[in-house]
Amino acid sequence: MKVETKLVIWDAPKNIKAYYTTRIGGFSRKHCQFSNMSNDVGDLQDHVKKNRNDIKNSLQLPSEPSWMKQIHGSSIKKITKPLKNIVCDGSYTTSQAIVCAVLSADCLPILVCNNAGTFVGVIHVGWRGLENGIIKKFISKFTQPKNLLCWIGPSISSKHYLVREDVYRKLQSLSPDIFIQVDKEHWSLDLAGAAKIILKAQGVNKIFVDKMCTFENSNLYYSYRRQSNTGRIASLIWIE
Repeated sequence: MKVETKLVIWDAPKNIKAYYTTRIGGFSRKHCQFSNMSNDVGDLQDHVKKNRNDIKNSLQLPSEPSWMKQIHGSSIKKITKPLKNIVCDGSYTTSQAIVCAVLSADCLPILVCNNAGTFVGVIHVGWRGLENGIIKKFISKFTQPKNLLCWIGPSISSKHYLVREDVYRKLQSLSPDIFIQVDKEHWSLDLAGAAKIILKAQGVNKIFVDKMCTFENSNLYYSYRRQSNTGRIASLIWIE
């Protein structure tokens, strides 16, 4: 069954192409059913290959996506040719026909481009990414953040994303608005809200947020908090 893909809705230039997948369709089975895009979650390699080939064909991708091996760090890579399994949590390119890709299952998949349509990139952000400053590090590579557009894809909503005091203490300096204390030991964390605060502080004005919760919408998205052994969706962007 064909993997379902969705067009990213934002104000990007016409030559910027951006899509994301759901878990509908595809060839994966059991805990990864059905359209898992990750090779690192116990899925059969053949199933992942079929899923990836399906979106490559249906979206008529200009090249094989440069899939990241994400480690919740702050490493960012510039891509000048298609690469396989690059160890990083952010990548970008100024070259046409190079597809940047980010995998997610609760964490933030962030797509970035500029108004001129000459740059695209992706960022993978969970609470460790917030702590490691990957968003600020990514945006600081560009001299005019006001010319950037960012899309924050489907992610876990704050009411389902509970963290303990250690995480609260590490991130509370970002803003008091991103946390709500639930009980003596837990706080709810607004990942997307935290990302927006950081992006705005760096000078990014155009921020688009998909408000679909990955935890609540089990028919559409994978969620690590809902089921720790699960698949990943992909968010893709390239310059045509």
